[in-house]
Amino acid sequence: MMSAPRLAIVLCSLVGFSAGAVSAAEPISYRRQVWPILKRHCWSCHSGKKPGGRLSLTTAEAIQRGGESGRLLVPGKPEESLLIEITGGNEPSMPPKGPPLSSAKIEILRRWIVQGAEVDKIAPPGEARIVIPREYTFPPAITSTAFSPDGSRIACACRSEVVVVQADGKGLPLRLPTRSDLINHVEYSADGKFLLAAGGTPSRYGEVCVFAVADGKQVLARRVGNDTLFRGGFSPDGTRVALGGADGAVYVIPLDAKAKVRRFELHSDWVVDVAWTPDGKKLVTAGRDKATKVASVETGKLLRTVDSSKERMSSVVTDGVFAVSAGKARTLIGYQLDVALQNVSVTGAGNGAKPITRRDQYTKNFEGQPGEVIDIALSGNRKSIAVAGLSTEVRIYSIADRKRTAIATGVRAPVFSVALNGDATLLAVGGQDGQLEVYRLPKVQRVFSRIPVPVRKSVAGKPGR
Repeated sequence: MMSAPRLAIVLCSLVGFSAGAVSAAEPISYRRQVWPILKRHCWSCHSGKKPGGRLSLTTAEAIQRGGESGRLLVPGKPEESLLIEITGGNEPSMPPKGPPLSSAKIEILRRWIVQGAEVDKIAPPGEARIVIPREYTFPPAITSTAFSPDGSRIACACRSEVVVVQADGKGLPLRLPTRSDLINHVEYSADGKFLLAAGGTPSRYGEVCVFAVADGKQVLARRVGNDTLFRGGFSPDGTRVALGGADGAVYVIPLDAKAKVRRFELHSDWVVDVAWTPDGKKLVTAGRDKATKVASVETGKLLRTVDSSKERMSSVVTDGVFAVSAGKARTLIGYQLDVALQNVSVTGAGNGAKPITRRDQYTKNFEGQPGEVIDIALSGNRKSIAVAGLSTEVRIYSIADRKRTAIATGVRAPVFSVALNGDATLLAVGGQDGQLEVYRLPKVQRVFSRIPVPVRKSVAGKPGR
């Protein structure tokens, strides 16, 4: 099964589910015991019009039919069932980027299959009940981070809430709740007046929340589309936000709640990240369809697919001169936009005509990356980027010459989110274990490390599990 990436992605599988103990003789109910596991870890990818791997979990017939990899279940034979093969073992392949299913969950799935894998009832999706606990049992993953323009605060996406901490690690955090099952993106407006939180509930709705920084009050809450929204950000003038959608479209959403949302169909799969050019005229997008694209904001039309990777993309940024994207392929590539967007000429005639590509002229490769890239952060002055992912390294580069300027080693992997302050002198790192780490650059001196949310303590004094 596939789960969301930054993006995502990937991120919907990170919210905890407690599988209660069951006796060996107790019948396993699909609705009461199996469905909560599949909904938490698999539903975001395996539902809707384009389910991952052509495997849909929306009906009993679809579950029994399986997907492009074959049958998901062999009733009575868990050792022959694909569901157990890909989620169990020492190195499970699914979920691809979240933590593996617990042994308790695997046991529930295994016993359900042994007992015949009957789907007693498909639970209707219904309205998601968003619960933000006073204290967490264990730290939620930090799926997105952002510095305020003045560098004094850091916003962290922690499941369904935005948690704002001081950049020096002091003081009490500010907790801002949303109605999203999972927040995939947080960002401050350029003037520092507003804080964006974007996410949603898989296969139900995308949600955009905007908070006033001065008092923490919510000034906008808007549901968009029928699925989760991914990364993106404020327009340079602060009047709109652009976010990627799970339907292959980019959504441009005005902060005026009465203004119409614009939808640009650009990709054939999830749009996992969107970046505005500084003039606000173009959008650069990265997709799970392995493409990096440039579109016109005025018309919503595709201007150019600047690259097609062999692997899915995860993140993209732009300083207006270059766009930089990366993903699973461990390659970090810059694209000189003025050259990339020049008219394409052709050679030959008739059916033999072929476009003359300028890819070799406009692509500027960075050094190879030590692991899959999940997030790229752009500094406020648009001169530096931070690159992070499955590796225990976070690398900092100058965009203009692609030279590495710093490297943070020994970070807690996987890293789901990185952020740089205005002049790239501070680096924030958040990941699967829920720890926020802040470093001072370029010497990479740790400022502090903390869990932004309150976590219940066990008897041993450690976070409860």
